[in-house]
Amino acid sequence: MKLLDPFSVVLMAALMCAVMSAVLFGARRGFPAEVRGLTYWGAALAVQVFSAFCFALRGTLPDVLVLPVANVLFVFGNGLCVIGLRRFYGLAPRWPMLGGACGFALVGMLYYLVVEPDYAARVAWMSVPITLISGAQLVLVLRHGRRKLATLFFGSLIAVNTVLVTVRGVVALTHGAALVDVTRPGLFQGFYLAVTALQPALLAVGFLMVAYERLRLILERRSASDPLTGVLNRRGFGDAYAREVARMARMRQHARTLALLSVDLDHFKMINDRFGHAEGDRVLVSVAQMVGSALRESDVLARFGGEEFIVLLPDTDGKRAIGVAQRVQRLLREAHAGELPSCTASIGVAVQTDPEEPLDALLSRADEALYRAKENGRNRIETWQAAA
Repeated sequence: MKLLDPFSVVLMAALMCAVMSAVLFGARRGFPAEVRGLTYWGAALAVQVFSAFCFALRGTLPDVLVLPVANVLFVFGNGLCVIGLRRFYGLAPRWPMLGGACGFALVGMLYYLVVEPDYAARVAWMSVPITLISGAQLVLVLRHGRRKLATLFFGSLIAVNTVLVTVRGVVALTHGAALVDVTRPGLFQGFYLAVTALQPALLAVGFLMVAYERLRLILERRSASDPLTGVLNRRGFGDAYAREVARMARMRQHARTLALLSVDLDHFKMINDRFGHAEGDRVLVSVAQMVGSALRESDVLARFGGEEFIVLLPDTDGKRAIGVAQRVQRLLREAHAGELPSCTASIGVAVQTDPEEPLDALLSRADEALYRAKENGRNRIETWQAAA
C-alpha cells in the first residue's frame, strides 16, 4: 500500500520551508541585537527549499547530477541551523566542521552513485553527518538552554530527529534498501517521509519559541534596569525586595534581618555644572561599578534617579551594614584619581527586622539617616535611630 507520494511530500516540505524562512527573516527585524541566530535559521530553511527542489528533479535529470547537490545542500542547511544555534547561545560558529560535513556527504554520494552504486549505503553514509549535526544541536540545547517549556519542546523535536535519522541509517545497514527506500510503499518509509516533511518547519517554530522566550527575558530585564548604569531601577528593586522579604518571612524563626543603604553623591550638581552632563553620566556609571564591587552576590544595587543609589543587604545587621558603607566610601575616595572628577557620598543606614514593614517605611528611615549625614557635613555615614 502506498501511503505517501514522495514527490508531493518533497514539494510540501519545500513550501513549508519557504514560508518559515520568510517568517524568520521577517521576525529578525523585531528582535534586539542580543537575540542572534535568526538569520542563519532563515538561510538554513531557504537552502532546504533548494535541496527539496533538487530531490524533486529526480527522474527529470540524471541522479548523478541532482542527488549529490541535493544531499550536500541538505547537510549544509542542517549545519546552518547549528551555526544559528551557536550564535544564539553566544558561541562562535564552526565553519570548518560544516565544510567537512558537506565534503563528507559529497564524497560518499559520488562514490555510491558512480563507483559502487548502492542506495542503502548512500542512506547509511548520509545518516552520519545528519546525525552528528542533529546531535550537536541537542547538546547545545541541553547545555545552554533554559529549563523552560519552549526549550523542552525544541529539544524534544531535535531528539526525535536525531533518533529517526540514526535508526534509518542502522536499518539501511542491517536490512538494505527495502525498508529505507522512500520510493517504495511501506509503513516506515511513510512515517519517515511525513516526519521529514514536517520536521524543518517544526524545528523553526521551536527555535522561534526559544527566541521569543529570550526576548521576553530581555524586555523584563530592561524594564527593571536603569539604562545608564545597568543596575536595577525602582521597579526592579521593588521586585528584588519583595523576594527577599518573602524569604525573610519564611525563615522568621531564625530572626533574620536586612539592611538598606541610601547612598547619595555629595555636590553632584557641581560636577554636572563644571564638567558637563556627559562627564556626570560617566561618574554615575563608575560609581555604580564601584559600589557593586563592594557588595556580595546576594546584595542588591539600584539607582533611584539622579545621584541616589540604594543598596539592599540581606542577612545583615547594622554593624556589618556600616562596614559595607565604609568600604563604599573608601572606594570612592581611591577611585577617581585624575581620570574622572572626584566625588564623595553621604550614606544613610536602616535595618529591618520585621518582614511586615513596608518598603516605603524602610526607605523613609534610610532617607532620614541620609538627611542627617548631609546636615552633619556630608561624606558621612549615619544610622537611623528611633526618636527618644
